[in-house]
Amino acid sequence: MPIKVPNNLPAIKTLTEENVFVMTDTRAMTQDIRPLQILILNLMPTKVDTETQLTRLLGNTPLQVELELLQTSTHKAGNTSQEHMIAFYKTFDQIKQKYYDGMIITGAPVELMDFEEVDYWDELCEIMEWSKKHVHSTFHICWGAQAGLYYHYGIKKRILPKKLSGVYKHTLDYKKGMLFRGFDDVFYVPHSRNTTVDIEDVKAVPELKIIATSEEAGIYAVKSNNDKQIFIMGHSEYDADTLLKEYVRDKNAGLNPDVPCNYFPDDDDTKEPVVTWRSCANLLYSNWLNYFVYQTTQYDITQINSESFEDIIDGEINRKVVKFGGTSLASASQFRKCAEIVKAEPERSYVVVSAPGKRFDDDMKVTDLLIRASKLSAAEAEDVLSSIMSRYRVIARGLGVDPDIDGEFERIAEALGDESRQDYIVSRGEYLNAKIMAAYLGYDFVDAEGNIYFDSEGKYDPVATKAALGKTLEAHPNAVIPGFYGTMPDGRIKTFSRGGSDITGAIVAAVCSADIYENWTDVSGLLMADPRIVDNPLTVPVITYKELRELSYMGAAVIHEDTIFPVVKMEIPINIRNTNRPEDAGTLIVKNADYYQSSLQVSGISGRKGHTSVLVEKAHLNEDHNLRGELLNVFTDRNITITNMLSGIDTLNIIVESSEFDEFADDILDEIESRIQPTKLSVNSGLAIIAIVGRELGTSPAIAVKVLGALANHKINIRLIDHGSEKINMLIGVSDEDYLPAIQAIYREFTSI
Repeated sequence: MPIKVPNNLPAIKTLTEENVFVMTDTRAMTQDIRPLQILILNLMPTKVDTETQLTRLLGNTPLQVELELLQTSTHKAGNTSQEHMIAFYKTFDQIKQKYYDGMIITGAPVELMDFEEVDYWDELCEIMEWSKKHVHSTFHICWGAQAGLYYHYGIKKRILPKKLSGVYKHTLDYKKGMLFRGFDDVFYVPHSRNTTVDIEDVKAVPELKIIATSEEAGIYAVKSNNDKQIFIMGHSEYDADTLLKEYVRDKNAGLNPDVPCNYFPDDDDTKEPVVTWRSCANLLYSNWLNYFVYQTTQYDITQINSESFEDIIDGEINRKVVKFGGTSLASASQFRKCAEIVKAEPERSYVVVSAPGKRFDDDMKVTDLLIRASKLSAAEAEDVLSSIMSRYRVIARGLGVDPDIDGEFERIAEALGDESRQDYIVSRGEYLNAKIMAAYLGYDFVDAEGNIYFDSEGKYDPVATKAALGKTLEAHPNAVIPGFYGTMPDGRIKTFSRGGSDITGAIVAAVCSADIYENWTDVSGLLMADPRIVDNPLTVPVITYKELRELSYMGAAVIHEDTIFPVVKMEIPINIRNTNRPEDAGTLIVKNADYYQSSLQVSGISGRKGHTSVLVEKAHLNEDHNLRGELLNVFTDRNITITNMLSGIDTLNIIVESSEFDEFADDILDEIESRIQPTKLSVNSGLAIIAIVGRELGTSPAIAVKVLGALANHKINIRLIDHGSEKINMLIGVSDEDYLPAIQAIYREFTSI
């Protein structure tokens, strides 16, 4: 199989002449094969030579390999043209959002310097740390191996009495390993270095295994026990004349170097060197690609290193707040699932519960039944309350607990008919569920009444809540808290309006400064697209608060930002999980996702049909703030929401909901003509707006190209394009009839491999 390299890379000509099958970007575009993504951080001064050497070895396998070259931005290459570097190399900022099956870190001629003295050391450390989460297996060479052992395991290098230069005999210390499968008992490797690491220092690290050594050259090959890190001290990739070039260079510099060992016949430097390492080099790289990369990497490259989210959150997890939704608590069997989840991790200190949800399609939520009862008289509500009470009895009996259900419903009945106590009645679903869950878990019950507060205007009061709830939680290290309600200053119960239990869970997490807030529901996280449009859409593993807002604004059925504002303010990660599939990692919502796993180039695709575009053209319209304000007032005076607005020097294209616009269309157009006196005024209806949201939109032009390409391939006409000011969303306008096929085409473009 070929190795895929950038178009026009100098290595192509050399390798083609050697009958190495090299595939360019252009040729690879016609292929539909999942290649291995390999990144090379080339620290060598002779970059073109190193590119050719490594490409030759990586291309000598039955696997298709796609190569990408990386440079450090903190060090300018002195021996390679900037034209070459710009054409073929990327910087870390350009690739740090991506994932790779394998990575190679080359050697560098800085051995005699302390690691910290190297001008790009800090950047290299950042790259090596990043590789833990973004690279399946990393292959370190020579100084790169010493740097990796020092950074990852604290193993220091040691300066040799004189330079080690030549081709040395090696033997295997670990013959059962796959990295050297097929090797002879004795094999040869070139070395060219002034430093080494001590075998005893490596043996002292239990996470490492020494694979091969040399009596003359010392330690050669080391790997981590999890196979993620490979450290090779020699230069198996060297060409036949590489050591010769180095030797001649040092002679010309007056360094009086020793003749490289075992390199020239009879150590006569006038004779042509003998190559004794090429077959071993090919086998070494083939084994690494096959057994340490291809055989174990994820087929979906974006799932590389998909540990639990706890593994990718910086710092120790000491406290979690978990909130369970109504479907998670709809029956006794569901209660048991929730309890198992809580008990599975002692860090799950506080549990917030909703009222029981639907058990089946035609069932009703307990909260909906309580709302109905609160509007009836005692006589009229008797049957409704009886059905609710029966449901709680079934749950409690199934769990073997005995809360005061009868007494609570007597108090509910007494409150019927009192308008000031309607919120009290509606809140009892959560109250009773919390009582049951606390009894079943053996946790304390902490009532939201007297701990979560509203002000006199009915708005959430964070100051009063923090003082009261903070003090209460200090006295109860493990507790269950009912969601959805709190207390007015006069002592009355008041409920939140939207997603009330979600808000309570977020409040508890913020007050106790939780390390993470888990929101358990009946789906395994946020979906990349609407499942009514796309079959079985992928779950988005990581999304930022800003991305969440954009998707919510465009109509995606995601958790609403208003329900999580307390944890957003505290920058506490939110993990959306599935009660029925607790093994699924779910979706992590964070402020900054730079160092979190990301499965997708985009975080979501959503949109709405039924928009109208009002295009107004007049000279210098966008520069005249008064005129622009007049135009916008035409819409705001009628409470018409402006979905989006695209501006040019002389134009404003205002996008509104057709349902809001149509009623006032004639009046609006007449008023625009009167106030603005435009040179052109046009209205286009039947417009669908699609939002493609992703934090990489601002740094990866390829995303926009893929969106436009997907639509072009399906012959879908684009009526407008807008790239959001924060560069995390892209809005595409298409006709209403193209709405569904457009979303499906874009989704397939970003999920097919």
